[in-house]
Amino acid sequence: MAGVGEASVMVNLQKAPEWARKMTDFEEHIADLGSAGIDIGVIWPPPPGFYYWAETSAGAELARMVNENTARAVRTSHGRFVGLASAPLQDAGLAVEELKYAVQTLGLSGAAIASNVNGRGLDEEQFLPFFEQAELLDVPVFIHPDVPFESERMSNYYLVNFLGYPMDSTMAACQLVFGGVLDRHPNLRICLVHAGGALPFLLGRLEHGQSVRPEAREKCTHAFSHYLKNFYVDSVTFRPEILRFVLTMMPRGRVFMGTDYPFDMADPDPVSTVKSAVGDDRTVLEEVLGGNLRRLLKLSDNPSTSPE
Repeated sequence: MAGVGEASVMVNLQKAPEWARKMTDFEEHIADLGSAGIDIGVIWPPPPGFYYWAETSAGAELARMVNENTARAVRTSHGRFVGLASAPLQDAGLAVEELKYAVQTLGLSGAAIASNVNGRGLDEEQFLPFFEQAELLDVPVFIHPDVPFESERMSNYYLVNFLGYPMDSTMAACQLVFGGVLDRHPNLRICLVHAGGALPFLLGRLEHGQSVRPEAREKCTHAFSHYLKNFYVDSVTFRPEILRFVLTMMPRGRVFMGTDYPFDMADPDPVSTVKSAVGDDRTVLEEVLGGNLRRLLKLSDNPSTSPE
């Protein structure tokens, strides 16, 4: 992980065996879902499992291995898992072919990508064919942050995760908007983890910036809030009052329960967080606990679904 200091490296080494076990021992994973009061989990690899660093043909082979393993876990989970596909975005043509295979042949329900590809922004022309294919297949694209740079100021205190991840998610969202990607693909559905990073909190600043800076309007045709219809964010805020704010800033139906399982930055009790934030509004509660994600992923009517 870029920018991680020595102390954080040591902590991660201590925690890594448990993380790896929970990501590969699907019986334990399903048991943990049950303990958390969650019926269905969405499984996908963390950013190191995207293998963007690999040579293109090797990257395509690795993505195929990951996706077939994900599809196998979904098939044998008796309805407890939904899977997202990895794609070798170091070569957009190969990524398009892998996404089609993963969705049409393996039955995966969407794509999972990083917030940048080897440091390259998602608004770059080379990635447009991938987003076009996701729109054509009518599947959502889940974005997980991956800080692409070494920063001495961010290396201590695990700030690369606390701050770097949310800010890179926000960067990706801004590039998709300001770069005109969502104008070219208006039906594209983008899911941002960690409650959208800083996006809900910066909407006012972003829209004001558009009004006074012409370079922020060159490639997109609407105010930033217009594109919120394209974004979905999860509930991982750790404080109910912050989740309530996110719910007020995002359009109805665009917030879903998340966990960040199995990592230590996961919400330890995501169902309770959502219930505390929503209160007595049973309709919104049902939407956030499962309904919004069911519709997004075209799932059957299950009472509770959580992306991980």
